[in-house]
Amino acid sequence: MIYTIKNDGETNEKMVLRYKKLFFQSRIVSKLRSERYNKKAKSKKQIRESAIIRSAYREFNTKIYF
Repeated sequence: MIYTIKNDGETNEKMVLRYKKLFFQSRIVSKLRSERYNKKAKSKKQIRESAIIRSAYREFNTKIYF
């Protein structure tokens, strides 16, 4: 759980901004969004196809830079 304690001389707006920064840096939002809906597990064929596409992109990017 994330919480903030108001520092001396700190405004409420500044405290809220600090809280939001901590909240988004903790990646809780991305976890909540990813778990919002149930996702069907990928089949072996889908995993293989995505790996082939990734390797093709990697080869393409290495040719550009080197």
